[in-house]
Amino acid sequence: MTTTRNAAYVLSAQVVLLLSGTIISLGLGRLLGPELYGRYGVVFAIATVMNILLVPGMMQAVSKFVAERKDKPEAGAVARAVLKKQLLTGAIIAAAYFFLAIPLSEALRDKSLLHLFQIITPMAIIYGVSAVYGGYLTGTGRFLEQSKQLILYSTSRLVLTFLLAYLFSLAGAIIALPVSAMIALAYNARVARLGLKSEAQPAARTAQAAATAEVYKFALPLTLFSVLITLFMNTDLLLVQALLNNPQATGYYTAASATARIPYFVLTALAALVLPAVAGKLMVSAKEAQGFVKETLRYVLILLLPATAVFAATAKPLMMLLYRSEYAQAAEPAAILAIGTAALTLAYLLATVINASGKTRATVAVAAAMLIISVLANLAVIPKYGLKGAALVVMSTSLVAVAVLAAVAYKKIGSFVSYRSLIKILASTAVIFAVANTVQLQNKFLLPAEYIFLGIAYLILLVLFREIKKEDIKKIKSLIPLGIKVNQA
Repeated sequence: MTTTRNAAYVLSAQVVLLLSGTIISLGLGRLLGPELYGRYGVVFAIATVMNILLVPGMMQAVSKFVAERKDKPEAGAVARAVLKKQLLTGAIIAAAYFFLAIPLSEALRDKSLLHLFQIITPMAIIYGVSAVYGGYLTGTGRFLEQSKQLILYSTSRLVLTFLLAYLFSLAGAIIALPVSAMIALAYNARVARLGLKSEAQPAARTAQAAATAEVYKFALPLTLFSVLITLFMNTDLLLVQALLNNPQATGYYTAASATARIPYFVLTALAALVLPAVAGKLMVSAKEAQGFVKETLRYVLILLLPATAVFAATAKPLMMLLYRSEYAQAAEPAAILAIGTAALTLAYLLATVINASGKTRATVAVAAAMLIISVLANLAVIPKYGLKGAALVVMSTSLVAVAVLAAVAYKKIGSFVSYRSLIKILASTAVIFAVANTVQLQNKFLLPAEYIFLGIAYLILLVLFREIKKEDIKKIKSLIPLGIKVNQA
């Protein structure tokens, strides 16, 4: 199975996740109104931190371990051993979280959040187990099955969120989170068929214990990095809630943040593919890994830079179109957050490359510095500058982080970007940004037509600059028949 096809599976599933999440965000913003939607955003931020604590680091560690030993029987045995430990870890975290929800709601100055926080308690156990199944599937190259699981989660959450929100308002929307996660876990368990039983002999169990410790040793810094990044991404919202104590302002910032992060959630999904691929190629040669990273980042930049530019230029009509006219107040922070999120996307992917090379201390140090700076800066600027101040902290901190991580990545694998391609992409992006910034639509419903026009213009510019070549078109075309053949099998 080719890297291109695996990337297509990952991105397809992530697009479905993105679309469902966007529909949920927009629908709840309209259905609940800014105040209740702000509370939903706070609870979802905590659920996200819980997810990051238990899933990405462990999933990547299991994936790396299994990928290096997928032809050996020990891969499945170690995955089963890790599964047992994750079940216990999730249960302990769930119990601790249930009681910590009390002081957390008090710190955020909204006691109505308490029972909402406690509703998502089971997700700690679900996430802990799901990470092992996901890592095992990607490590054995079964990206299609893992992508199907993500699609199942996305669609079930979409349906359940609106059904339960209609019946039980905000509480119903929160209940949909653990229920949909449980549905996806059931699918993963059925496909992976790991189970919890182990028939290994004493000597084999000793080897499994050593291998399990190796998995956790690799997972720990990855988890720490992911948790720090996620805390950084949600600190602004939580401090907006705590410092301003204005539910409507929290709702506006939730909308701005959710919309600006769309490219981040799509493109950072490539980390599940990039980490094991880079780790494997580094074992062969640094030059081969460099070529892979350079090609991956080129496609990321082609998608990320114009999306960010157009979003920043049209933030106000976009927020009014996606939500309601009253959400126009979220436009300015949304435009700033779009730039910050673009930088954070690149930082995350560069950190993934660095982590694959084994230099996890550097990424953890950068993430820790980002979080500390964010907390201190937000405490100073939010009371004075409000939502705009919080967004500016995200942008400035993320730009510094991507510069630092780029330097570390360069030191490890050498040049990871084609400067000629970068100049062409930047030039094309600058043109469509100028057009988007100049054209002021009187009717917000014409915005999709403007986006289509700008997208076509951007592609034409890339072709004229000879940045998009026949090889790129062949790769894109090859994905369609490949997907059809897989589905027919």
